[in-house]
Amino acid sequence: MPAPRLQLPATLAAIIALSGPLQADQLYLDDAAACDRVLISENGITDYANEGGLILHQSGFSSMEYFCNFQPALSLEWGSYRVSDHTGRCELPGPQYFPQLFTVVLDPEEPGTVSIWMGEAEPLRFFACSS
Repeated sequence: MPAPRLQLPATLAAIIALSGPLQADQLYLDDAAACDRVLISENGITDYANEGGLILHQSGFSSMEYFCNFQPALSLEWGSYRVSDHTGRCELPGPQYFPQLFTVVLDPEEPGTVSIWMGEAEPLRFFACSS
């Protein structure tokens, strides 16, 4: 029996599609515990983003009212320990813009976890959701 396909609401699917996929049919959220809730609900991604949850895409991450974009785009390969720097900005409603340096760490000892350092004491972490 084939695995169920993730259904994305049209607006969020358009945002992710324009940003480019990280890996085919892979969803990364900033809360690993939310993965099941998001994947089983038809509106799970939209509801999660509306609640302020962050969704990682190839060129940044976003919720409904908070967006961060960077270049170059991410390449997720956990074959070896990788650190890459990306420049970009974050945006809040208003609009308010914040230039930002993003340091992305991929550790093969934590496959499926993307750590993004942005000058805080701890990184922002995204976790791969599996269906």
